[in-house]
Amino acid sequence: MKKSAAGFTLVELLLAATLTALLAALVLATAAGVMSHWSRTAGRLSARADARLGLDQIAQDLQSAVFRADGNVWLAASVLPDTSLSGQWRVAAAAAQGKPGNSHSGTLNLAASALDAARFGVAGVWLRFFTTKADTNASAADLSAPVAVAYQIIRQNVTSSATSEQRYMLFRAEVRRTKTAGGAPGTFEAGYNLDPAATPATAYMAPIATAGDPGNLCRPPLGSALVDNVIDFGVRFYVREGGGLRVVFPAAPASRGGVPAGGALTAAAPPSIETQHLALSTSRAADDYYCHAFPEVADVMIRVLDDEGARLLAVYEGGRLHPPAGVAAADYWWTLAEAHSQVFTRRIAICSRPEMTGVFPPLSNRGSDQCSDPCMPALQSSSASSSVFRWPTPARCRRMAPTGSSSG
Repeated sequence: MKKSAAGFTLVELLLAATLTALLAALVLATAAGVMSHWSRTAGRLSARADARLGLDQIAQDLQSAVFRADGNVWLAASVLPDTSLSGQWRVAAAAAQGKPGNSHSGTLNLAASALDAARFGVAGVWLRFFTTKADTNASAADLSAPVAVAYQIIRQNVTSSATSEQRYMLFRAEVRRTKTAGGAPGTFEAGYNLDPAATPATAYMAPIATAGDPGNLCRPPLGSALVDNVIDFGVRFYVREGGGLRVVFPAAPASRGGVPAGGALTAAAPPSIETQHLALSTSRAADDYYCHAFPEVADVMIRVLDDEGARLLAVYEGGRLHPPAGVAAADYWWTLAEAHSQVFTRRIAICSRPEMTGVFPPLSNRGSDQCSDPCMPALQSSSASSSVFRWPTPARCRRMAPTGSSSG
């Protein structure tokens, strides 16, 4: 008796192939989603770690800031009007698709009520001051002495090769304490005055990229990059007044205890007094008590791209990606940046406040403990376009006596 041959019909084979393909597609989609989520998470964690490193360094420097009531500028902050300061800013290959200038409302917005919503310009804030660098004190070359430091963001090649990748980076420049054996000047020789209009001009205003030179404040060496993928950097300075904090930078002119003479801050094109702060022991303007006050509290903000954001902006600025129809190139730059960046802030107590008489009141009129935690009002939450993390203010804090010796 003949047995029938066992097998599958054509319909059964087609059905099995279809189900297999669907299952494979589902597995691949799930795997792709997991990998994409992992990549985004890893990029954000990396950005957070980098930001914390940068904020830790800034906090350490500001908490050890040095101020003397000698008429010199011991701390200065400027919202840069353009990218020319360092002479090292690399313009995007597709220039029209690079970071928009200060005329764009998305690039410069100093009037935002929340720090994480503020924008500090195409090149951010140029912050420089004197800080005490701790050392071994084993010899004259290792003394714990004041050094000049500066922070700024620059779009620069990541290596010395002109063809290497270009990124936005936050640089920290540090001037050596004193001159080298070969006679190259340091902080002591350049003097303790950061006034950009000083006469004669100080060595700090002559851009030089040789590591340790006073000119590093304008032109930091490549090796001084502190954090990668930083597209905005800014600060707000405060003094204690009336049991709270009063902003002195960026701020419109005001007499002591008064309201700003110029009214509300202008977001698009603020006057120069709002974009530069020179800390002095006495105010140069009779009608502006706050414009030269040495700050007691600083809020620091940095906006950091995640890895995907850095890649997308590099493609966009290289001209390999274009804005959608009807969208301006400058607007699309910020669309990409906001979607792939995080804002990090920290509030820092600045404890170097020598007793002094004259325009600014002494410490005795400002409270019993100038080194207590200054975190009074909490910063407002950010917009939905970016995530915000705030690192706690470190507990350590050091007072500076008028003579320069540390006290209690």
